[in-house]
Amino acid sequence: MKFKKIGALILAIGLMLSSMTVMAEESKPTYSTESGNVFETGNGGHSFLGTEEPSASNTGEGCAPKDGDTWMKEEGGTPYKFENGKWSVVVFIDHSASSSSSKSKSKTTKAEPEEPRPLTQQDIADIVSQAETAALQSAAASEGFVDIAQMQKATAKNMSAGEYFNNAVIETPGIEEATPVAQGGGIIIDGVVTNVMATISKVDVAFVDSVRASQEGTVLNVVDVQFPAVAATINFYMPGVDVDANIAAVQYVDGVWVDVEVVEVRADHVVLNLKQNGKVAFIGK
Repeated sequence: MKFKKIGALILAIGLMLSSMTVMAEESKPTYSTESGNVFETGNGGHSFLGTEEPSASNTGEGCAPKDGDTWMKEEGGTPYKFENGKWSVVVFIDHSASSSSSKSKSKTTKAEPEEPRPLTQQDIADIVSQAETAALQSAAASEGFVDIAQMQKATAKNMSAGEYFNNAVIETPGIEEATPVAQGGGIIIDGVVTNVMATISKVDVAFVDSVRASQEGTVLNVVDVQFPAVAATINFYMPGVDVDANIAAVQYVDGVWVDVEVVEVRADHVVLNLKQNGKVAFIGK
């Protein structure tokens, strides 16, 4: 009786072991004719291990590959992932290298700046030159000039910006209240009106003293007149001159003052016939 019970127990144990083996085999089904297994990964997913690429035709029932499944041809081999109906190699990004590069750049960025080199004599000279240029440019602008070059040209002629740009002499050394003299072009040469302008410049105070000593009347102004011809009829703009003013003109020729023909005197204008270039004085009689 005991032997029967023992035999029955052994039979039951054998059946249990057989059932467990079957369950183990079912949990790791093979696919295709190659050596391969399918493992459950949770949420209905699978992980394939085998030399043949898993597909719906070579895997067990309910084990067809779907998005998110993984596969390796061998243990520790290259991993693949199933996406959009095909297997693709899983690419891993090495974040440590990126972090290291970022740290390296950060260190480079935070590097201490180099010590400034001492200024040389040339550096100092350049700084001084730039400061002087800036000061001159500022002075030129404040005086009404566009740039330093214009101011230098006007300064060489002892002219203000208004005199330089208007081809005029407003203030003359030796004359307290000079009558401004300007020329706006349209001089007559050989009887023809041209677009030529006579250039008006200032004279030294010695010429003012000279004409005052040799001429009767009031010296209104003395200017230097230059034009591109031997002789010309020139209309001088002299604001403040009345239409009936008695005005004479003389020109400095070979060390003496000689009379100049006054063609016309009208409001703010005096027209002269000049026989040559040179210094001209306007005298109020």
